[in-house]
Amino acid sequence: MSSAKKDSLKNGQLKQLIPYIKPYRGRLVVGIIMGVLYGATTSALIAALGWATGLISGDTLSAGIPTLPNAESGKIALDQVIKTVAILPIVAIAQGIIFFIGKYFVEWVGNRVVADLRMDLFKHIHALPMQFFTKSRSGELITRITSDTGALTSLVSNAISDAIRSPFTLMGCVAIMVWTNWQLSVMALVVFPICIAPVALIGKRIRKAAKKRQEGVGDMLSVVQESIGGAIVVKAFQMEEEENTRFNRFNRTIFKMTMRQARGRSLNEPLMTGVSSIGLAGIVVYAYMNDLSLAVLVTFGAAMVNMYKPAKKLSQLHMRVSKTRPSVERIFEILNTTNTIQDRPGSVPFEGSVKNISFQNVSFAYDSGKQVLDQINFDVASGKCIAFIGSSGAGKTTLVNLIPRFFDATEGAILLNGKDIRDYTLHSLRKQIGIVTQQTILFNRSVAENISYGSSDATREQIEAAAKRANAHQFITEMENGYDTVIGERGALLSGGMAQRIAIARALLRNPPILILDEATSALDNESERLVQGALNELMKDRTVFVIAHRLSTITHSDAIIVMDKGQIVEQGTHAELLEKGGKYKYFYDMQFSEKTNGETNVDI
Repeated sequence: MSSAKKDSLKNGQLKQLIPYIKPYRGRLVVGIIMGVLYGATTSALIAALGWATGLISGDTLSAGIPTLPNAESGKIALDQVIKTVAILPIVAIAQGIIFFIGKYFVEWVGNRVVADLRMDLFKHIHALPMQFFTKSRSGELITRITSDTGALTSLVSNAISDAIRSPFTLMGCVAIMVWTNWQLSVMALVVFPICIAPVALIGKRIRKAAKKRQEGVGDMLSVVQESIGGAIVVKAFQMEEEENTRFNRFNRTIFKMTMRQARGRSLNEPLMTGVSSIGLAGIVVYAYMNDLSLAVLVTFGAAMVNMYKPAKKLSQLHMRVSKTRPSVERIFEILNTTNTIQDRPGSVPFEGSVKNISFQNVSFAYDSGKQVLDQINFDVASGKCIAFIGSSGAGKTTLVNLIPRFFDATEGAILLNGKDIRDYTLHSLRKQIGIVTQQTILFNRSVAENISYGSSDATREQIEAAAKRANAHQFITEMENGYDTVIGERGALLSGGMAQRIAIARALLRNPPILILDEATSALDNESERLVQGALNELMKDRTVFVIAHRLSTITHSDAIIVMDKGQIVEQGTHAELLEKGGKYKYFYDMQFSEKTNGETNVDI
């Protein structure tokens, strides 16, 4: 991609911030008006200073600042002194009030925009299909929500208010300079382009360093999340030093890029100071050679000093934007990611009861082109249980994930009550489905909150009733705070069997007509499996159930068993029918039970 095209893309992403600003344009207009008034009061303050100097020294400005009535005698009229003393604090107080109002309103808009952007980013990430999460690192996504939006917050807190206020202050100072002595003004303004030239070069380096730094933060957070989440494996295999090395590699990259930005920012100040000091020296020489009055010199000097301050801020604005632009790009890279799992035009809410589910010539392939499912066909009537078995990678989990539309079939259709599931609203479809997986997902909240997750209107009595049916009530009441016990991240304070029973209680409380069980007991010991299986049997009553089985003993009573291999259905029937066929199911069955008899590990299916 050419550099011109890249710049166009980046500028386009920055323009995408405009719709976030529009709802608050009223406050922004107030901020702009205050910026104009701030520039005017700055000019007024400088003019008042020159006027006071002229009164005291007896000089006049070329624009006609009044001379003291008795200037020749060297006496100062008392009323003029009072006016001089009064006008300076009055203008200064007015300027302070205007500054406060303007900065508050502009920063309110800026920070509100960032808050809205952060919320939209979080919502959009949750709306994206599961395929997005399989390709993304959670640490990287966390960085974009926190660090990248944080960089944008830093920009709007200072840069936007400076961008609004500084131009008007600059124009006011230039106006005072020209009003005082236009020839001297021309000399001072010639220095400006020389100040700006190096800033653009420094800004480019800062932008590149900022982007690499943000990428490094994402990498570092991923290392932190993986190593802390897998602490038991790290310790068991004595990999602490290796994890420290990985972390330090990204940590040093972040430090290096941070210091590269610091060098750029540090260079900006001495460059501008050096150039401006040369200009100031020239002005002093000019004033001496042309015998300028003290009032003119003080007024012009004050205007020039006040001019360089907003000019410096405006020149630094480019660097601030350059530093922040990579974060904006990374944020909109996510926001511009297309959500392929959405309600179709004309989709309707699902109503009534589940009567049947039918897979018709369903195929699925990932974006890479890898075919996972190929021409899947079967029907399930309401209240029936259908089980799936097959070697790892056969496509079992992908198949059941198509039902709640975590993915969409690339060919064929899944029909619910004779209608394509994509013609139902996504919310109403998923409301009909409960899922219990091998990897139990719980949150760092209380037991009650985890059970009622997705059923926020449930009463404590309903929560406890669901826990009792899931064989979880007894161990919950034995915990320190019972149902109010916070169970830690991912249920860290619970055993695998306890966590699984809470997940089952959550599904029971939701009471869905369709249930998906993805190897829900495969990682449990025999005692935990017995308790969980009892809870699952309670959960499966009067529901349409799709179960992926690891242990064949748990599915022998299923209404139908589907054997999968390489994304295709190779066998289908009841337990007895499949054993009689003597095919792949019988092979798995004989292998698993012979190994169980010999005390060996069950075959992975």
